[in-house]
Amino acid sequence: MDEYQLEIQAIRATLGKLRADEADPELIEDYEAQVRILVALYTAATETLEAGHTDPRLRAVLAELGFGRWDMESVYSFVFDAALDMDESGHDLAARVGQTDFVGALLSAE
Repeated sequence: MDEYQLEIQAIRATLGKLRADEADPELIEDYEAQVRILVALYTAATETLEAGHTDPRLRAVLAELGFGRWDMESVYSFVFDAALDMDESGHDLAARVGQTDFVGALLSAE
């Protein structure tokens, strides 16, 4: 289990405790949103990382963009930065991340 999964697990545990304690619904909603976003970012980074194992162009572009070598930390940083640049326009960020083709985004930056 990596640091990203541990963070998600910790937030899920806190969320479970908040639900059990019948905490403020707004607070529960905030934690639920955090989990959705982190899971979406982690999934996107994992899928992008896997694609780079078979496509050397992805590794080269990531390095050219200044994110460093092809590893989870660098790919996650790219996905995170790209997600921050997204125009949410009232949409759920987790959904937007899930719909984004980060492999395509890297290749278009070539």
